[in-house]
Amino acid sequence: MSQNFRFNYSTATNKGIRPVNEDANWIGFNKNNQGLVVICDGIGSQDDSQIASLIAVDVFKKSFEKHSKIFNIDRFFARNLKIAYSKITKQAEEKLNGKKIGTTLVVSFIDKDTVTTFNLGDSRLYHYSFLENSWTQITRDHNLYNYFLDLAEKDKKIDINQLCMRHKSQLLSLTKCLESGSNAHYDYDKYVFSIALGDVLFQATDGVYHYLKLSDINEIMKTNAGNFEIISTNLVNLALENHSNDNLTSIIVECTNANSKAE
Repeated sequence: MSQNFRFNYSTATNKGIRPVNEDANWIGFNKNNQGLVVICDGIGSQDDSQIASLIAVDVFKKSFEKHSKIFNIDRFFARNLKIAYSKITKQAEEKLNGKKIGTTLVVSFIDKDTVTTFNLGDSRLYHYSFLENSWTQITRDHNLYNYFLDLAEKDKKIDINQLCMRHKSQLLSLTKCLESGSNAHYDYDKYVFSIALGDVLFQATDGVYHYLKLSDINEIMKTNAGNFEIISTNLVNLALENHSNDNLTSIIVECTNANSKAE
């Protein structure tokens, strides 16, 4: 048995205190009620990185809109990741004198009661289970700290504390992303999990999730139950009130109106 859902969703983005908004996002559903959620966060240390995030989102958006149904999400993602990389690299070479531009990328594909998520970088997807009344972080950040943790797991002789102290100013540096002229988008992560009636997906950039508690989402959703479209805006505003110093983007998706269907 699988279930078809209807979905409420809200999106919001804000440049915050930064001069330019380097985030980009999109959410849409096709005729078969399959959904695609895309969030990108241009790499702040690289000027013009909003170009990379905008290109990536545009590639996935246009490709998804061409299909009334996606039959193979792995092939869809891999093909469009390659196209996005080529376009970003071409733009950097032809318009920016070969300057590096890059972005994080989280793409979540919703099909009936299953979510498939692909991740590069440190933007995140969280899942709230209505039955368990709890949040789970689905994606794992691609940064130097987690890279060191993986090294220490493989080699018990490595002193993780010493390693982190030696590189403490670089621990949040990205180890994977979508970047012009680079292979940093290879070996992306993939996650597959089930959703149920009442579950919630929260996909956001670090300018939002670092500056609020996950319980804040439940409270804001409860307060704005009759005005779902404003929920992400309120989350972004709360992160700003909590002194976020980055661009901010939030997408909230709620599973509603499940109809059982035999496969």
